[in-house]
Parts: sequence; C-alpha cells; structure tokens
Amino acid sequence: LLQGKQDSYGFEFMLRKNSGKLTGWLSYCYSRSLILAEDRLTGEQINFGRVYPSNYDQPHSFNLVSNFRASRRISFSAIVAYSTGRPVSYPVAIYYSGNSQVLHYSERNEYRLPDYFRVDLSLNYEGNLLSRKLLHSTWMLNVYNLTGRKNAYSVYFEANEGVIQGYKLSIFGRPIITLTWNFKFGNYVSE
Repeated sequence: LLQGKQDSYGFEFMLRKNSGKLTGWLSYCYSRSLILAEDRLTGEQINFGRVYPSNYDQPHSFNLVSNFRASRRISFSAIVAYSTGRPVSYPVAIYYSGNSQVLHYSERNEYRLPDYFRVDLSLNYEGNLLSRKLLHSTWMLNVYNLTGRKNAYSVYFEANEGVIQGYKLSIFGRPIITLTWNFKFGNYVSE
C-alpha cells in the first residue's frame, strides 16, 4: 500500500419546484477528485509521481426529475440522468516476455469509460380515494432505461496473437418494464 494525497473540489446547484401540477428538480454538479501517490522515503510512486484522477472522478453530473399530476388519481414521472464516464487505464501496447504476451497500460486513469445516460418513465394510478378505508393502494407502471442504452459498467481487454480486443460490460442494456402494486393499511387521503 502506498499513501497519497487526494484533492477534491467542485460545485453543485439545484432548481426545485414543489407546488402545482408539475413538480420536480433539475441539478448539476461539477466535481473533481485527483490523487498524488508517492512515498518520499522509499521513492515508490504511482503514475510516475504525477497527479491522476481517482476512480470516483466524474466531472459532470446532470439529473432531471419531473412529476406531473394529471388528476387526483393519475400521475406521471420522468427521470433523466447523465454523468461523465469513470476514469480507466487502457492497454496501449503489447510486448513479449518469452512466449507470453503482456499488455502495457496507459498512465493511471488516463482515459474514461463512455458517458452514462438513462431515461426512466413511470405511470402511477391511485386506487379509491375514500378518506376512511382499510387499504390504500397504488398501481405503478415503470420503464427503466427507456432508450435501451448499453451504459458501460466496466471495460476489460484481452490480447490474442498480437491484437488487443476490448470488451464492454453493460448492465441493464435494454428497457426494463415493471408493474407494481403498492398498498398501505390505514386512512390515506391523496392531496
């Protein structure tokens, strides 16, 4: 293990609307997280003693959440999420040691995974709105990742016969549709 110094900085802002038929918020965050890892006593260092982005360095993050109440019983929701891809080190060359191929990687976290983008939609239908009843229920129809974007969770590489092949691992790379029935016991009146 090598001790280092990490500097983090940034700013964030949010606009929020809490009343009316259309509610929600819009947020943006710019943040950086940079590391310098070197041991002055032993001379050991990471990334040749140069500053590099930490694994959590994602400079831009944008989120939009909106809710539209069409009536007392029906409402719609949408979420749009975007963020800069995480830092990653890519192989940039192959060298041979005996009969083995060895990948040579770039500087620490020199590259980035592709940017993350997702859109989710939801339709909510509330049951009977009587003020005094034993059970209050809501039906929710949701579409997660509406655009079916294959956001990169991670990237890995293999070298075969002098050719470097990259592979992207995506989780939930297609729309996922769910239907949910929520219920609560007691008297709940929708506003």
